Amino acid sequence: MTSLPVQHLGRLLALAMFLAALVGGSRDAWADTAAAQALFDAARQLMAQGKHADACPKLEESQRLDPGIGTQFNLAVCYEQIGRTASAWSTFLEVAGAAKAAGQIEREKVARQRATALEPRLIRLTITAPEGAPADLQVKRDGAVVGRAQWGIPVPVDPGKHTIEATAAGKAPFTKTLELGRAGAAETVAIPPLAAGAPAHAAAPPPATGATPPATGATPPATGAALAPVAGPVPTPPARPQMRRRSKGMMVTGIVLTSLGTVALIGGGLVFASAGSGDTYENEFGYLEEGESAEDAGAALVVGGLVLAGVGIPLAIIGGRQVPVDPEKKAAAAPAPSPELVLGPRYAGLRWSM
Repeated sequence: MTSLPVQHLGRLLALAMFLAALVGGSRDAWADTAAAQALFDAARQLMAQGKHADACPKLEESQRLDPGIGTQFNLAVCYEQIGRTASAWSTFLEVAGAAKAAGQIEREKVARQRATALEPRLIRLTITAPEGAPADLQVKRDGAVVGRAQWGIPVPVDPGKHTIEATAAGKAPFTKTLELGRAGAAETVAIPPLAAGAPAHAAAPPPATGATPPATGATPPATGAALAPVAGPVPTPPARPQMRRRSKGMMVTGIVLTSLGTVALIGGGLVFASAGSGDTYENEFGYLEEGESAEDAGAALVVGGLVLAGVGIPLAIIGGRQVPVDPEKKAAAAPAPSPELVLGPRYAGLRWSM
């Protein structure tokens, strides 16, 4: 018959892994939710004081950290108050769609009414490309790429200054800046055929090699005179790479397993110390059968503790090791799924983040 600690060792290990993932994965979610709530409260106070220009960035960050329909609705209202009509209009429509999906019929109705009321005030900007435009022609509006599907389509934009850029390989770039402020205005920017020319930011020609001959009539340096050393460019020390832990989840899992193994080892040692010759070990099912003494339970705890510590220590060391950050891999890598306990002002529950 197998003693109780060994019998439940597999379940204990699985529980430890789950708790480690839960703690490691939910810690950032709790921090983000708390920060989002603080930003939302601060923004609401600023809006009550009429300081909408200061409130909008806080609502944007709150929505990024912890998306919510209520935060998004307040952000649309804030955009409207500072005159960003296109941003307010599109955000109200997003709120209406999210509210409909959530069954919030009244909020959906109000959001659509606010969006409809803004439509007559929208400024629409149309960008057209020339006939036979190069296949690699790239158009940008305020630094953001404008896809070919948008060319020739009136697109609502916020009032203010807007810059249109067009570039193509082997062509001179085109740039135009215009100021839009009249409510309901419709403007068109026609990109002309780009003239042939070197692309922007062409590389400077390499410096000429060889020494420059001295000017005619220059006095040569005296024989034996010491020549002053010519100072060369000071080498720039390489920047220290940004470091990160190899795997935070692995490190936390290793710490939890090592802690559980330590507890099991201590418990096994105490059982050995208190066991007497011929004593029996009582569990929830009654006394153990003849031949199974407290030493068996102590040995099981020691073995289990060694297994947990043997797995946990390498995980903690490997996961906590500092490694340089690769920006490309960091941007492309997808986070591993982990359970998150989310506690927020608008909802609470356990979810799996992808």
